[in-house]
Amino acid sequence: MINTVVVIEEGIGAFSLGFAAAGFQVTDAFVKDKRALDIYKNNIDGRIYEATLMELSPKEITDADIIAIDMMQMFPFRNSRRDLHQSTQFNKEPLKKVAEIIQQKNPLIFFLAMQKKMYKDSALLDILNEISHMGYHSNFKVLNSMEITGAPVTEEQLYVIGSRMSDYPYEFPIHMDKEETIPIRKFISSVEEDGWYYRINRDEIVESSKEDRFLCWRKDKYIECPYVGWNLIKKPLVRVNGIIRKLTHKEMAELKGFPRNFDLNISNKEWLYRMLVYAPNVLLVKYVAENLAQTPLRKLQISNDQKFSQIFKSYLQQKGGEIKRIAEYDIELDFAYAYRDLTVYFALKFYSSDFSVKQNLYKACKRLSKRRENTDCIVLAVANIVPTEVKEVCKLKYEIDIWDVKNFLWLFEEFIKIKNEFVAFLNYSTEIIEPEKPEPYIFDEIEKEPEEGGLKEKLLQIKSGSEQWHQYEKVCIEILKYILGDYLTLWYEQENTVNGMYRFDLCCKIKDGANQDFFNTIQQYFNTKYVVFEFKNYSEKITQKEIYTTEKYLYEKALRRVAIIISRKGADENALAAIRGSLRETGKLILCLSDKDILELIDIKQRNEQPTGAFLGAMLDDLLIHLEK
Repeated sequence: MINTVVVIEEGIGAFSLGFAAAGFQVTDAFVKDKRALDIYKNNIDGRIYEATLMELSPKEITDADIIAIDMMQMFPFRNSRRDLHQSTQFNKEPLKKVAEIIQQKNPLIFFLAMQKKMYKDSALLDILNEISHMGYHSNFKVLNSMEITGAPVTEEQLYVIGSRMSDYPYEFPIHMDKEETIPIRKFISSVEEDGWYYRINRDEIVESSKEDRFLCWRKDKYIECPYVGWNLIKKPLVRVNGIIRKLTHKEMAELKGFPRNFDLNISNKEWLYRMLVYAPNVLLVKYVAENLAQTPLRKLQISNDQKFSQIFKSYLQQKGGEIKRIAEYDIELDFAYAYRDLTVYFALKFYSSDFSVKQNLYKACKRLSKRRENTDCIVLAVANIVPTEVKEVCKLKYEIDIWDVKNFLWLFEEFIKIKNEFVAFLNYSTEIIEPEKPEPYIFDEIEKEPEEGGLKEKLLQIKSGSEQWHQYEKVCIEILKYILGDYLTLWYEQENTVNGMYRFDLCCKIKDGANQDFFNTIQQYFNTKYVVFEFKNYSEKITQKEIYTTEKYLYEKALRRVAIIISRKGADENALAAIRGSLRETGKLILCLSDKDILELIDIKQRNEQPTGAFLGAMLDDLLIHLEK
């Protein structure tokens, strides 16, 4: 599950880019300007609507885990220190509207960005006090872009985070100041710009050196500054190689954390300059949002894109070569991979549903195509099934190669553990998917024989008893991913129920389209979508005590009515009687597997003579046929 975000007053996309870079899914965005909407559509996937905060009815906002509102343009911008100390009565209506939306939509978290001048303002404090009565704990902090991103820009923004999760009052992460500021030349274009940028009044400029410098307006003149500061009227200048000109919109965007290939419509320069000045810093949004990933929203699992990246990088490391990081401000590419004399740049995508995948891939390839001039090869790695015709269009039109699930199944065949992890990670069955060799194939032809799993040996080497319970659990999960990975997904390990009373070892979700009799039966007749697993490294058979404990984890309204207990020697007679009693009286199904059963399931999988689910189906048949009144 990817945490969902709705963005209001989006501007040209800073919030959406920041949240996406932090691993969130922006489901809807609302902007107040058609020009901003067009820029957003040209660069960012997802639904976007033209509507302002004040126009929106809460009913028009889809449900989401997080509601994020960019309030940078809600109050007048100031350009002098004197203005910062002036007492001003702000219009409270936007803040009241925020409170109304939070009250009616009741998100788990609200996320606001606004200008520094609102820090501890009475209007903001009053609204936060009102929101606190709705059950939210709020925190706010002024963050400095240069301290966090290293970009040479003097910019401070106020972030306000509220959470209604009683066990999670949001705390801003402690950050370390960047040891060095990124040099000016990293952000400055070497291409000769439009003549508009060179129209300056040199009488307003005071130069004290010949070094590369920003020149910013102070009182009545431009003076040299090591860092750029924004001014809505007097645009900042830059001197490079002795030539002075206005800072370009693309350079401003990069200083704000937008990717280098972000497509800006520069036809209206004054409007775009204003939008960039007010835009939150993308990397700052990412920095704050990343800490939300540590909330209970995500503690059950690594987000899908991170898990996919982890699996793919494991494969690349096994193949040799070197994985290289991409510059922090590049949010299109994930990493570079040097193999032999070739460097390949990878962008990774995982779509949780098939909704608009085709259109999203075309947009992603269009953006990536702008990076080809600086790279040897770009591959878009997608953990979904991509139709052949889509791959062909992306290759012919954008010169971007796509590797999809069929290609990864072919590649990972060489390393059985990685393949098992990948198959178990997917939320659908791969039984009928035919593996295909990827193009381009960048590796040497098979350098070694596919490795053996050695799962039987791992299991048999573990000694019974409390000392090696964790090793037993770990190996059992690895085996389950091998024998049942095509039917189950999610794989939440060591989870507590919300009230903390119960803790089960593993919970898996039955994959959509897992067309196998046992899993079809438990979904249809036991009303279950999730299966609980318990692992007992006991030297003796488990007793009815373990059955009664496991039974407490099963709950109909949670679609969790089936459990499987794996132990060294299986269940004793009293435990089997308790299993029958639970099924008869509560309709909860508990199956017990021994090491002997697990070894047999490994054999079934290796022989590929019948589905491994059929073994569990036979156990269920036996239990139901012999169930007494």
